[in-house]
Amino acid sequence: MDIIREGDTVLIFIDEKRKFITRVERGRFTGTDKGFILHDNLVGLPYGSIVKTSMGIPALVLKPLLHDYLAGLVRTTQIIYSKDAALMIYLSGIKPGSRVGEAGIGTGALSVSIASIIGDEGKLYGFDISDKAIETATLNLRNIGLLHRVVLMKRDVKSELDIEPLDAFFLDIPDPWNAITSISRVLKPAAPILIFLPTINQVEKTVLSLRESNAYCDIHVYETLLREYRVEKEAVRPRTRMIGHTGYIVFARKLL
Repeated sequence: MDIIREGDTVLIFIDEKRKFITRVERGRFTGTDKGFILHDNLVGLPYGSIVKTSMGIPALVLKPLLHDYLAGLVRTTQIIYSKDAALMIYLSGIKPGSRVGEAGIGTGALSVSIASIIGDEGKLYGFDISDKAIETATLNLRNIGLLHRVVLMKRDVKSELDIEPLDAFFLDIPDPWNAITSISRVLKPAAPILIFLPTINQVEKTVLSLRESNAYCDIHVYETLLREYRVEKEAVRPRTRMIGHTGYIVFARKLL
């Protein structure tokens, strides 16, 4: 049975609005508006146990999943939603050991997802022109324990890139059509490029540029919509709110 040890990171789940990720340390506590939980009382418990706060409110102690970490990221920019990141990563075909590029890292949400896939044998090269973005992404990756898989650089990917041949490249910048040539030079033959775009005007310009470059094939454009359902006895229906349009995903493969 997997038990909680000092130094472990746990998710304390009281309800949908009260989820707390914390590192277990003896002598410390996690405070909430529903009372506090002593860390000494967590050590030795199996994951999935129920504990009570100082106010007698029950709370589950769980092992955090990736989406739990993503919900608590320090944010300085809008992030790529998990529904879009999931499709992009699936289409990219990356796996443990992959060498991957990403430009426009922003807060680092997509960086975290990619780094969780490529394993310790893989490497993610992240580029951004903002010092603040690199600082924030570094902090988030370090807090989740994935920074050792990532190399972050302040660089404009529209200029020449000097990195090893890559298995995939993820691009989230306002004018990706200006980076198509430089990125094609560092992609392996047949490797995919995944581009996230917020407006349809950018999609049109990007796809036309991909075609005119004669460097890419198998070009597709996707949009993902996510709707959750509320389930009660004899009353099952979609939730009132859904994550609708967030952006467009352009996929293409590099030609030899």
